[in-house]
Amino acid sequence: MPGNLARGCADFNSGRFFECHESFEEIWQEEQGPLRNFYKGLIQIAAAFVHLSRGKYTGADRLLRTGLGYLEPYRPEGAMGFDVEAICRAAEDVHVRLMAAGPGAVGTLDLARRPHYVFDAGKLREEAVKWAAWGFNGEGGSRVMEITVAE
Repeated sequence: MPGNLARGCADFNSGRFFECHESFEEIWQEEQGPLRNFYKGLIQIAAAFVHLSRGKYTGADRLLRTGLGYLEPYRPEGAMGFDVEAICRAAEDVHVRLMAAGPGAVGTLDLARRPHYVFDAGKLREEAVKWAAWGFNGEGGSRVMEITVAE
């Protein structure tokens, strides 16, 4: 799991938003516990950036709003070593700029000014136990498993 989380983060941070979406969706599909909405929020923010990069105002607006909604409960304490508050603040900034630009100027948005997906690997073990996270054993160690991500 740490490798899968790192891949999703690297994809998002390098502008491969669709690939990030796919990486986190593989985890989200398996997660049945309290982290399910956390992953869904990360996925929807990534999908919003797919829409932004394609100049699609309506999809970007909707996905930023819903992604932020899914992440809201995780803002105060974060989750899985992610600084959810920082991700949300940056996504809110993008949303404000999108609203100001309007449908005709989506292509003018500076997508370099966006959230960055990073997590503190040192917190993963404790967080995995706290959240009973899928992909980790009862002691917070990573379970080895194969996840297939579409290329």
